[in-house]
Order: sequence, then C-alpha cells, then structure tokens
Amino acid sequence: MNYRVTDTHVYILDSHDTIHDVLCFPRSKQDYKDLVELVYDSETHEITNIDDFKVFDHSRVTAPSKGGFFYTQEFLITILKLVNENKL
Repeated sequence: MNYRVTDTHVYILDSHDTIHDVLCFPRSKQDYKDLVELVYDSETHEITNIDDFKVFDHSRVTAPSKGGFFYTQEFLITILKLVNENKL
C-alpha cells in the first residue's frame, strides 16, 4: 500500500490503470472505533499524475471530494489499522 503521513493526515494512493485516487484520513488523537467513523471523516480526490501523490495536500485542492466509491471491508480494515497506528 502506497501511503504518506503528514502532520494532520494519512494519505493513501489507490491507483488503477490511469485512475489515481487519493484517500484522505484526518489523524486523530483517539482511535477510530469502526469503519463507519473512519469513512465518515474521509475524503477522496483524483489526481491525474501519479507523481503528484508525493506532494499531495488536500487543503490545496479546488475540486470537491469525489463520492460514491466503495471499497471492500478487507481494504478498509487495513486502512483503519494504519490510520489508528498513526494517530496524533
């Protein structure tokens, strides 16, 4: 899994062929209790150049967050663990 941890967020790259989505999860002082809580706080943004992931910052994005994308429970559980391991 390709991810970056910043002072405030965990960014995860979900890349398939020419579609590159960045999943953004705020770092919290407390663990996320479940997947619903995790997904509720998340944003998803599309990037056109995969190299942009290295410097991606959701606060500088002018387009609204994408919606309607569904991920498997197995994938999200992995993300939940990762985000909780990187809490503030």
